[in-house]
Amino acid sequence: MKRIFGILVLIVLALPSMAQGVYDDFIYNRQAVSERKVIPWPYLREADVMYAKRVVRMIDVREKTNQPMAWPKNPLSIVLYNAVKKGELVPYRDDSLATQMSIEEFLALGTDTEYVEVPIDPEDPTFTKLDTIVNPMIPELRITKFRIVEDWIFDKKHSQMFVRIVSISPQYRVTLGGVDLGEQDLCVFKYHSSDGNDLRHFLINFEVFNRQNDAARLTYDDWFEQRLFNGYIIKEANQQDMYIRQYAEFKDNGVAALLEGERIKQELFEKEHDLWEY
Repeated sequence: MKRIFGILVLIVLALPSMAQGVYDDFIYNRQAVSERKVIPWPYLREADVMYAKRVVRMIDVREKTNQPMAWPKNPLSIVLYNAVKKGELVPYRDDSLATQMSIEEFLALGTDTEYVEVPIDPEDPTFTKLDTIVNPMIPELRITKFRIVEDWIFDKKHSQMFVRIVSISPQYRVTLGGVDLGEQDLCVFKYHSSDGNDLRHFLINFEVFNRQNDAARLTYDDWFEQRLFNGYIIKEANQQDMYIRQYAEFKDNGVAALLEGERIKQELFEKEHDLWEY
């Protein structure tokens, strides 16, 4: 009886951590991730901002570097999708982060309707009728990219370039009647806010796989704050508010668009280097 009671106690203790996205499949009780708190960003004065540039980059979880984001035990796509379903995260319509999206509207996205002809009489396939098939949203299969808006800010007081993520948008492939219409934002999540109702405070207790050490699992907050992901730049701030692929010289040349993103990345690196005095 004592042994059964001890097992029940261990199960009860494990439930809160598993609810927070912590998987205690170890022989000891782990609490570090479930009890972790967000480290606030250093205060930044406008007067100390010497240079700022807003860029947009795309993260593809199919890349080797980003594959921990698709860890089957805790993929980011399912974490975010289920959080909206439960009302734990607020989805927004666009990058302005001004208009919220209802849960019903969010759940309606990603469901595809196909029209197929099925025979009325199995013995006579010439007579058919049009039937409707609704394919539900499967986040781990449909969401393979994340669009990130971030600000690169040089603080002259600390002589340091800070990178601050503004928002994260899961991308899903849109199909209509079996026709592929490309990728678009599923919604937009606010990454950081003063009231704590943001992505950082939510993801701080969700694990991401650590290739080097199972005893030191990272959180998704660590993943983004330490910039362990790899992404390619698809836009920088410009007067036309256009993405790289929308320019005439890059519209039909994907390789040239990628190279332009690499040029912008190198320019940001050189900007930080050139602002130093030796």
